[in-house]
Amino acid sequence: MFYHFTDCTTEMNKITTRQIFKNACELVVSSGKYVKSAHIASTKPSSDNKESFADLVTEYDRGTEKLLIGQLSRCYPAHKFIAEEMVADGGECNLTNEPTWIIDPIDGTTNFVHGFPAYCISVGFFVEKDPVLGIVYDIPNDKIYSAIKGEGAFCNGRVIKCSSTTDLNSSLLAAGFGPQRKTDFLRFKMGIMNTLVEKCHGIRCIGSAALDICHVAAGYIDANVQFGPHIWDYAAAHLIALEAGAVCSAPNGQPMNLLSRKLLVCSTDELRDQIVPLLGDFPLPHD
Repeated sequence: MFYHFTDCTTEMNKITTRQIFKNACELVVSSGKYVKSAHIASTKPSSDNKESFADLVTEYDRGTEKLLIGQLSRCYPAHKFIAEEMVADGGECNLTNEPTWIIDPIDGTTNFVHGFPAYCISVGFFVEKDPVLGIVYDIPNDKIYSAIKGEGAFCNGRVIKCSSTTDLNSSLLAAGFGPQRKTDFLRFKMGIMNTLVEKCHGIRCIGSAALDICHVAAGYIDANVQFGPHIWDYAAAHLIALEAGAVCSAPNGQPMNLLSRKLLVCSTDELRDQIVPLLGDFPLPHD
C-alpha cells in the first residue's frame, strides 16, 4: 500500500493531542503519495460530475477519503467523521460535541484533474465543536501547513505568521468562485470582485479555499473572502490561520459560523474593517 501509519494500540485515555497530530500527519503525507501517483501517467485523471458540470470528483478523491477514514477509524473507533464524498453520497454533515474529523480528500479537484499545481488534502480535528488541530498538505509543492490549538502555525515545521498589512490599498487578496454556476450567485461574486479589485493590488483565484486560507497564514496573501465553500474546505485551514495571527469572521464581521459556508480571513483587524462594508451578503443553505 501507499502508507505507513504508526501503531494505534495505545489506550484511548492515554492518547494525547500531539500523538493524534503525529499520526494524522503521517497518514496525510502517505495519502498524498497516492494522489501524486495520478499524474505519473501522461493522461488526465478521469472525473465525474456531482452537483454541476463544474463540480468534479475522481477516483482519487474517493480513494483518498476511504484511506483516511479507514485508518483513522482503526486508530480512533469512537471518533466521528464529516467528509466531502461521504456527504455527497448521502452521509450526514452534523458537527456535534463528539471528537470529529473533518476531511476534504482533495481540495481543488478541478485543478487536480487539469494538472494545475494547486490542490491539497485537508484534515481537521474537532472536540466539542472547537478545532484542536489542522493539517493541509499542498501536494504539488510538498508543503505541510499545520497547527495545534494554542501552539502556533507551521509550514514544513517552520513557524509562519500572517502579514501586518493594515491598508486595503496595499493588499493582495484571494477569492474563489467554486463550482456553482447559477447566474445570480455569479453576478454577486463578480460584483464583489469588481468592488475589491478597485481598492487593492490584486485578487488571486487559485481554486482551493484551504490553500487560499493557508496563504493568508503564511503571509503570501493579506485577506481571503469565501462565499459557498463547505466546512471540509476550511475546517483545518481556518485554525492554521488563527494560530498564525489572522482574524477569522463571517463576511459581515460577525463571529464565524463554521456551517454557514461564508468566511472572511484577514491578516489584521484594520484590513477586515475596510473589507466588510464592501462585501454585502448572499443567502446560502448551511451545511
